[in-house]
Amino acid sequence: MKSLLLLPVTFAILSLSTDRPAATTVLGDHDWVVDSGHSSVVFKVKHANAAFFKGTFDAISGTVSLDPSKPEAGSVSLVIPVDSVDSNDKKRDDHLKNADFFNSKENPEITFKSTKVQKKGDAFEVTGELAMAGKSKATTIVVEKTGEGEFYGKRVGFGTTFTVKRSDFGMTYGIDKNALGDEVTLMIDLELIQPKK
Repeated sequence: MKSLLLLPVTFAILSLSTDRPAATTVLGDHDWVVDSGHSSVVFKVKHANAAFFKGTFDAISGTVSLDPSKPEAGSVSLVIPVDSVDSNDKKRDDHLKNADFFNSKENPEITFKSTKVQKKGDAFEVTGELAMAGKSKATTIVVEKTGEGEFYGKRVGFGTTFTVKRSDFGMTYGIDKNALGDEVTLMIDLELIQPKK
């Protein structure tokens, strides 16, 4: 993982719903919560060393605290439920959830918790612990702001693309026979909101 705002080149909008987000307590002007309906997690991995296929995790939640004038005081906490994986093939999704990969019964979530945030030009470099499949690895990612606006309250967007080696998390299925690549690219787009108190 050499690049995120933590957690992971475009982020698809999962929903265009105009429903008001559920009320959430916001601690200050620089504290945000993830709007799950308008955030996305996309992954791609090479199959049989031939072509890439993509999938998504259809749910993500979390909180971000970020004061642009004091980024070093910022924090990021993200949670992705493993059971929300969608590779457009139920049999494959079930395989991804079992012990060959995420083992979702024992490790139901992928999490990222930051330990350091710093400004890098127009972007932010976020370092933290990425945990999945029962293992945790220190990861640094570069996150870029994608925009800001108003819709049922203030909103801001951040995006990142980064690569992880699944073998670092004990997921080695298919690597030895080159059936499935070790490197997985993650593309994460977060829309953050400050719901009215």
